[in-house]
Amino acid sequence: MINMKNLKEINLLNMRYIYIITLLCLCLGFNQELRAQTPAKKTVTGTVSDNQGGIPSVNILLDRRAIGTTNSEGEFAVSVPDNAVLEFSFIGYKTVKVSVAGKTKLTIKLENDNNNLKEVTVSGYVNKTKETSVGSSVKISGKDLQAVPVASVTDMLQGKVAGLNIQQNTGSPGMRGSMAIRGLSSTSISGSGNDAYLQPTSPLFVVDGVPVDDNQNFSYGFQSAGPGVSPISLIPQQDVESIEVLKDASATALYGSRGAYGVILITTKRGNSKIPVITYNGQFFVSAVPKLRSVIGGVDERSLRIAQILASDTSYYHALGLINGTPFIADSLNAYYNNSTNWQSYFYRTTYNQTHNLNIAGGDPSFNYKVNFGYFKQKGIQENTGFDRSTLRMNMQYMPNQKFKLYATINGALGKQQKGSGNGLFNTGIATGGASSSLLPSPSQYSAINSVLGAVTTDNDNKTIDLTNTIELKYEFIKNLSLTSNFNYTFNTGTEDNFLPASINGDRSSLFAYNSVKNAVYNRNLLQYVFSIKDKAGDDAHNFLAYVFNETSSSNFKADVIKNNKVVNDYLRGPIVGVDDYLTSLGGTLDNFNQSRSVAFAGSFQYNYKRRYVLDASYRLDGSSSSGPDAGYTKSPSIGVRWNINNESFMASQVEKWLDYASIRLSYGTVLQPSGNVYDVYGKYLNLGNYNGTQTVGISSGRSPNTNLQPAKNTTLNFAFDFGILKNRITGTFEAYYKQTDNLFGTKVLANTSGFGEITTNEEALVNIGYEGTLTGSLLPNSSKARLTVSVNGAINHDYLAALPNGVRQSIRFDPTTGQAILKSVGANALANFIYNTKGVYANNSDVPVDPLTGLRYRARNGDGSLGGVLNYFRAGDPRYTDVNGDYILDDYDLVDAGNSQIRFSGGVTVDFRYKNFSVQVQGTGILGRDILNNALASQFQAFNNPFVLSGLVPLSQYDIWKSVGQNAVYPNPYDYLRSSIVNPYRFAQTLFQEDGSYFKLNYISLGYTLNQKFTNRYGMNRVVLGGTVNNVFMLTNYSGPNPENVTALGRDYSGGYPNPRTFVFNLNIEF
Repeated sequence: MINMKNLKEINLLNMRYIYIITLLCLCLGFNQELRAQTPAKKTVTGTVSDNQGGIPSVNILLDRRAIGTTNSEGEFAVSVPDNAVLEFSFIGYKTVKVSVAGKTKLTIKLENDNNNLKEVTVSGYVNKTKETSVGSSVKISGKDLQAVPVASVTDMLQGKVAGLNIQQNTGSPGMRGSMAIRGLSSTSISGSGNDAYLQPTSPLFVVDGVPVDDNQNFSYGFQSAGPGVSPISLIPQQDVESIEVLKDASATALYGSRGAYGVILITTKRGNSKIPVITYNGQFFVSAVPKLRSVIGGVDERSLRIAQILASDTSYYHALGLINGTPFIADSLNAYYNNSTNWQSYFYRTTYNQTHNLNIAGGDPSFNYKVNFGYFKQKGIQENTGFDRSTLRMNMQYMPNQKFKLYATINGALGKQQKGSGNGLFNTGIATGGASSSLLPSPSQYSAINSVLGAVTTDNDNKTIDLTNTIELKYEFIKNLSLTSNFNYTFNTGTEDNFLPASINGDRSSLFAYNSVKNAVYNRNLLQYVFSIKDKAGDDAHNFLAYVFNETSSSNFKADVIKNNKVVNDYLRGPIVGVDDYLTSLGGTLDNFNQSRSVAFAGSFQYNYKRRYVLDASYRLDGSSSSGPDAGYTKSPSIGVRWNINNESFMASQVEKWLDYASIRLSYGTVLQPSGNVYDVYGKYLNLGNYNGTQTVGISSGRSPNTNLQPAKNTTLNFAFDFGILKNRITGTFEAYYKQTDNLFGTKVLANTSGFGEITTNEEALVNIGYEGTLTGSLLPNSSKARLTVSVNGAINHDYLAALPNGVRQSIRFDPTTGQAILKSVGANALANFIYNTKGVYANNSDVPVDPLTGLRYRARNGDGSLGGVLNYFRAGDPRYTDVNGDYILDDYDLVDAGNSQIRFSGGVTVDFRYKNFSVQVQGTGILGRDILNNALASQFQAFNNPFVLSGLVPLSQYDIWKSVGQNAVYPNPYDYLRSSIVNPYRFAQTLFQEDGSYFKLNYISLGYTLNQKFTNRYGMNRVVLGGTVNNVFMLTNYSGPNPENVTALGRDYSGGYPNPRTFVFNLNIEF
């Protein structure tokens, strides 16, 4: 058991340890500086360029230590000894070494070298090169994430990393899309109907070396961080230097339990120029309404309702009486009912938005700084939705000598989000109002439909203030032995203010106020040692890297609410009155109060022989207050090997001809993730009222405590092959993996004799098997002034359920709202759609099968399970379902495993063309093999069940519906409303509404032009870039709905979804 008191003591000890080490480092560092004998030095200046001009941010090294970088024009100035040998290196170029003996000015020309093995990656908080890395990782430059203004920079990763599946399933401002690395990691589902969601398994984010849990306080499948805003959405994309995605256990094991679902490293920009550089980036963008759902309006709707009533009633005069008795159908001259209202036009709009970013940076390796001001404002295409963000981010690095380094950051952000009448993924007010009849007049307080007012007049403002401070100290005691200590403190507040006007709330205004406070402390101390043994030739032959570190973290979260349903009027919104009236008011601390503590110890060892053979092993122990006392410490081991074939002597001749590099990687690792929370382990205690005049407190009977709750266990086996050929004009990576997740968190119903309703368990297991590939080609020769680069990636993933509670082979989860069930079957895909198989429509009565034993036709049960009468028998125009058990009765025994809600293939393509001052970038993404349940279309057809209800109707002319005897059709007879409640031809749970959700989407086309430098220098500007981008350009799909991407993680399309807008962007980038 991890004792909370012990953890606090560990925290205090670590704090004292940090202070002592800091003082020692400062004293020793400055003492060494004072005592050092400084050799004679001189200043060397120069430029570094390629065929296109000066190259900024080129690293300048002396004796493998960084001493400077080039500025935005490729210029540099360094102070070095007279006989020094400088090394110039930059990703994508060959390294150049130059002696400065007798020289004070240098002109360096770098040649292209796309050798990915030289790229620097991060693993377990330590920098490594790709050449010595055994884990699976992909690094994306921040420059490739600037084309489209987004609230969350991770949205720009869509289609750029194989195995990282991002779906933009909501266009709501401030919300990021769903995200998963290498398939499904959870089968836990909560809620029902439109509110059914899959437990999130988003990766761990590490921002500038500090872990950030984006899943905490997250409204799961709704991509909504409660009343707060995702901490990743508070980082301006212009301030991002690079993003690295770690995918397998070997790469993520050292991040412990929080990295069980993968890790995404975000590195922000730093200063690197002795002359301060001021950069302004402004984007102005227009968000346009995309394709919406088709509806029928005005006289066409009235005529359709009349035709439906006449066609279904056996008596013409009785039908005529029904029509005349329904004013909104009969009275076409009544101004209240003779409208053709397009309800969607009241909810959707074109918006004009902007984002501005100002970056001030400067310094050299001894001292550098950066200050970034950001402002982002986006109005949603749905009324009463939007997102504003204001940020101030500062960092500095002080390195007076090669032994001591101090790095500090101060980040502040204010986010404001409007969610309207929804939660971000869904908007309930719009879903209700958009389904209204077009015959009704435009919205007002006096019309029959005031849900429109609810959507556009409801005030739902969510504000988040986030303050983050980090200090990192590094000191090298002796050569190659260093200690790094990182301390971070985060303070976050979230508020939600919600107002409902009296007109839509039973003639009484309503106020709701929410306030949450979270604070977190994080500390990491890392001791690292690097050394090499040289061979006879003096080259580094045996290279070793070893490090150990410990982590401690502590977080507290508390939220308070107050609500009043008896406000005086719509204009006096505070202070809240009448709170003493328990019938109309409530308030207090929510039951999601949480205190979390964790501690970890980890170590890693790496050995390589002449960068030819690499062995990497790591081990980590995690203790968390979220685990049960019987679970103990979680253990995360990993091991990996790498063979760089191109470094073999027998490959020397091939390397000279066509092969640049080739390597094979194999890794294995396990990462454990704590399940549930402290309430699942110890139970929840409630106020149970008075007993014999005494106030009592007891444990909740809803869920039994489980002190043996085990952490989820993720085990990954990964194989990879990397290569580069033809002078690195073609590079690629292929990976195959096996990922098994044991001890999945879930709940199990208990017998009523236990005294509890359910208990949390760890009895499910899941397996993912997949293949990933990335291929990048430079299609023009290196000597060409133009560059054309094409990159393609794809990933295939198959998930299989490996175990279920109590050892059963199958489990069915029924949805009481929609009737759509999910089948969990061992050995099959984990989340299968368990629905009726619809094979078309009965063209004639004779096509309906007859039971040879009873002579009765195939029939449907009533809602209560009874067989009913003559109306229950199927006839011409009814759907043709598969009678699985052959009893000639449609019931739950006829459900079949019909489809998979999860994506089987995802991929993307990026085309980058550059010529002189022009640049063009095109990016697209696509998926294959996903089955979507089009519940929105089913709801529209279900509106025909009752022609006397004022609801919107789908245009039947767009669908192949049954109209007469003998006709073969796809969709059943929509006119027979008298039997629709029994046969239910347009029920949700059938393959009629299951469609192929495959698509290819052209994400964006971006154009850029850099103004002539001689022209811009006249006005004091170093660089000016103008650009334009079109985002969400088009989509190729056979799906009948507006957008197959705009669905839930369970693959269900609801009418209340927030569509993704098409945006037109103008970019202006100025550097001073």
